[in-house]
Amino acid sequence: MTDEDVEFRSGVLLAFQVSLLGMVTSHLRGVTVGWEERSIWANLFFDGEIGDAEFETSMDIEGEVAASFPDRDVCVRPIRLDAPEPLNPEALKAWVYRRKE
Repeated sequence: MTDEDVEFRSGVLLAFQVSLLGMVTSHLRGVTVGWEERSIWANLFFDGEIGDAEFETSMDIEGEVAASFPDRDVCVRPIRLDAPEPLNPEALKAWVYRRKE
């Protein structure tokens, strides 16, 4: 991994962690992120039904991260994955949040 790769990875993780400030609810189980040259994506795993609030949270996070990376496509998806279903098989490149279960 080059220094540039490490710097980009750090930037992605930090952008998502900052975007999660004040957004984590008891229904959010985990947030995993991935990236390639032109795109960044994340899956937000919710326990229980995904309603308007969860979609709005996803859109807010996507907007904040996109503002940090205007030259990349950013996509954040809310996904229902009820406990006790395991999160590990759903991991992308890195976790930025995982609830203690």
